[in-house]
Order: sequence, then structure tokens, then C-alpha cells
Amino acid sequence: MDENTVDNSRLEEMMGREITPQMQREVLEILKESQLFMPVDFGPGAFEGIENAKPGDVVEGAKGFNILYLSDNSGNRAVPLFTSEEMLERAGAPKSVMAIYMSDLADMLKQTDKYSVIAINPFTEYGLNMPVEALLSQFQVELTIEDIRNDDLKSILDENDVGEKLADGLLSSVMIVPCVRAEDGTNFVLIWDGDNNPHLPLFTDIDEFKRMFDEYREDVFAQAYHFTDLLKVASESLVINPASHSLVIDPEMFKK
Repeated sequence: MDENTVDNSRLEEMMGREITPQMQREVLEILKESQLFMPVDFGPGAFEGIENAKPGDVVEGAKGFNILYLSDNSGNRAVPLFTSEEMLERAGAPKSVMAIYMSDLADMLKQTDKYSVIAINPFTEYGLNMPVEALLSQFQVELTIEDIRNDDLKSILDENDVGEKLADGLLSSVMIVPCVRAEDGTNFVLIWDGDNNPHLPLFTDIDEFKRMFDEYREDVFAQAYHFTDLLKVASESLVINPASHSLVIDPEMFKK
């Protein structure tokens, strides 16, 4: 195969199946090395005269581009990406696209807060959405606790939707966990319910964290973790935003 050919067949294969927690990390690792098609607008007259260009002619071409983003009813913006030309055609996407490596996209997105979601193959059966911070975290981009918002996930929680949308949102999220320093490293902070059952509290953003732990700032600190990584170590039930939504989740439900 030509080295310049965009081949995302493995990524498409995995996206065509139900992505389990065990598969989530592998999908992210494959995506990290991928080059995908992104619909863009190069502006009027970007390639004017290129049709009549001859060998040796200098054509200035486009001086920049704008992402042709998607948006929902709340105004949240998603960056659409496609794994192949076939997926572009299935979605009826614009013909004006650029092939971009995910590392380059991460470098672009860390410079702006305009976009909250990465939408891969939208409007197709191979669709997959993930928060922008989940992509950035794959490249060790400096992602501060304040950058973690999980706005889409909070909207699902506000709707009290505990179905498939919530599961998908959690599996692609980076959550905030309260921690304390210990002699051998870092320990999670647990909380107990009225029946004295322990829970591991997870927070969608720093404001939710402060609702419960702001007065303990000298002892308890906020740490970011992928939800899928927390599933591997959690032996207690999880509680999402205990000071507001207080949604209790059994981690075993994601392992079935």
C-alpha cells in the first residue's frame, strides 16, 4: 500500500463493534497514531487558477482554514473527523477536507476552548464521540484540572439519563478524583453513605469537586484519571458528583 494512503481499517473495524471498557484504551491508542479527514473551509478563491497551472508555476493556495464544525442545540461545538473517503460519502460531508494527524489536531485544540467534542464518522453506523480533553490527554498535552469540564456528560446527568448515552459518555471521559498523599504514593478519598457503604466519588469538573472538598484544600487535592482506568482499580461503588447529581454506579456493570 502506498505510504501516503490513509488507512484506518483497524479503527473502523473496532468502531463497528460494541466498544467494551477493555477495548476503550486500545481504541484511544490506535486513534492517537491515526490520520483522519477533517472537513474545512479554505476560504474564497483559495485555489484560484490552480486548474490552469503548469509545471514550474507558483500557486499561492490557501492561507488558512476554518473547521466546519457541528453544533448541538446548546451551542456545543464538535470537530467532525472521518476515517475514510467512504465514511465522508456516507455522511454526506463536504468535499473540502484535509487529512490531519491526531497529534497535529491536539496541538490545534489546546490553543482554543471553542470545541468540546471530537465526533468521528458522525451520521454513520461507525460513529464515535469523545470529549476533547480525552484526546488531548493522549498526547501528554498540559491539561490542567480547570480544563476538565465534561459539559456533555453533565447535560446527560441533568437529564437523568442513565442509559447508553451515559455509559458512552463516561467511558470516554476524564474525571476528577479526590486524593491524599500517602507514604507509598497517592490514595483515593472515599465517602460513606447513610448505610455506611463506601463510595469512590468522581467529579465532572473542579466546581463540583469544590462543592464537597473545598474546605479540605490543604489535605485533599484533585487528580485527573480516565474513567476506564478507574474501572480497573475500583472495588467500591462509584458516585458521580455526590454534592449535586449523586448518581451511584456499580463498576461491575461496565465489565459485563
